[in-house]
Amino acid sequence: MAKGKSALALALKKKIGSNDEIQKVSHWIDSGFPPLNKAISGRYDGGFPSGRIVEIFGPPSAGKTFLATAAMVSAQKQDGLAVFLDHENSFDVGLAVANGLNADEDDGQWVYKQPDTFEDSVELIGTILKLVRDEELIPETAPICIVADSLASMVPNSKAEKFDKMAEGTAKDKDQLNMNDNTALARATSANFPTLALWARKYNACIIFLNQVRTKIGVMFGDPTTSPGGDSPKFYASVRIRLGASVMKDGKEKIGQDVGAECIKNKVAPPFGKCSWKFYFDPTRGLDVIESLVEYMLEEGYLPKNASGRVEIGDKKYTKSQIVEMYREKPLPEIIAALQAIDERRAKESSPAETEEA
Repeated sequence: MAKGKSALALALKKKIGSNDEIQKVSHWIDSGFPPLNKAISGRYDGGFPSGRIVEIFGPPSAGKTFLATAAMVSAQKQDGLAVFLDHENSFDVGLAVANGLNADEDDGQWVYKQPDTFEDSVELIGTILKLVRDEELIPETAPICIVADSLASMVPNSKAEKFDKMAEGTAKDKDQLNMNDNTALARATSANFPTLALWARKYNACIIFLNQVRTKIGVMFGDPTTSPGGDSPKFYASVRIRLGASVMKDGKEKIGQDVGAECIKNKVAPPFGKCSWKFYFDPTRGLDVIESLVEYMLEEGYLPKNASGRVEIGDKKYTKSQIVEMYREKPLPEIIAALQAIDERRAKESSPAETEEA
């Protein structure tokens, strides 16, 4: 005869212990743009999730490194550690410092490495995470943000060894490049990404992989673009952000890009959140947060417009450029608090109707 549910629960606890704690995101790492924070985490003061893998992929000059830098700055502000693994050899430390990054190696909040291979990066990630957390070198609640730039440019060990032999003149027939080398990175990610996901959870780190885009041949319907590195990154990333861009011009001069972002996969908030921003090629400007935030507020109805497109605040009417300059004088946390208050009011106003329909 069955002994009942309480006896079953007691026996299981005795044999295998109590249930593990369900993982929740303990820290959010600011992306640098509040609407993107909301698309990722469902909140304007959120951002990238700690304890997870994130992939950001898109065309050149769309602001991928800018977003990654903002995440590293946010981690440092929370007494955490920022790590940048530069496989593309293109990281501008001076520009990152101008945007708030503490790149002083002696302060202990910044690690910059140029690994040779994908496996070298994996080893570095494991070494850093284990050392910092096991030795309690930063507070337990402080985040670790690791950025790898980029997955597409990482060379797997098997391919690097062949190139070394060819350079040394010791290559044999088996060392010549073949079709298997085209899938070497995909096999390497398949073997290593389960461990990276485990480390992200175990050591409460946010591991951000920047990636490029490729076009799939023969796709007639749907999205023909994909990101390199095989399917493993797509499965193990909790958040995947696809960027798209169109050129901004001032007359005939190309001055930047209008960038659109979509969370095509999201395990920490509702998926398919979208937002857009203006990214300027002028390194002193980059992502214009306030201008882009005002455009977002206009599109989403946070700022009321009349038929002529002017913004009405009280009895006064303003152009968009006037509103942008007005908001530049306001602290960003104050703007975010106002947006959150509007969202809360909208939610309360919509809830009775939802109850009646149910």
